[in-house]
Amino acid sequence: MDEYEKELMRKNLEVSQESLKLLKKMHRARMVGGTLKVFKWMIIIGISLGSYYYVEPYLRPMIDAVGGITSGAERVQGVGEAANPNNPSPDFIEKLRGLLLR
Repeated sequence: MDEYEKELMRKNLEVSQESLKLLKKMHRARMVGGTLKVFKWMIIIGISLGSYYYVEPYLRPMIDAVGGITSGAERVQGVGEAANPNNPSPDFIEKLRGLLLR
């Protein structure tokens, strides 16, 4: 090997070592970033569950009230359908026939 080749090999070794250092730094940054991302989501989920646990006793009566209003509206709708003259029930028709045949 002549001097030129030895110089190229030495430069190649230096560049490889620098590349290895950069790759190690990039790997470390990726690992730290992933760990911080998991930690961040654990905090977000923990705060969400904790705040729901704290606020749930105040929200439960409101949720029950909305459920009561919804069931009341469904009952009113059922009464409206029963009173619909375009859609008479079979019982109503039988009662009407009974009144007409007397």
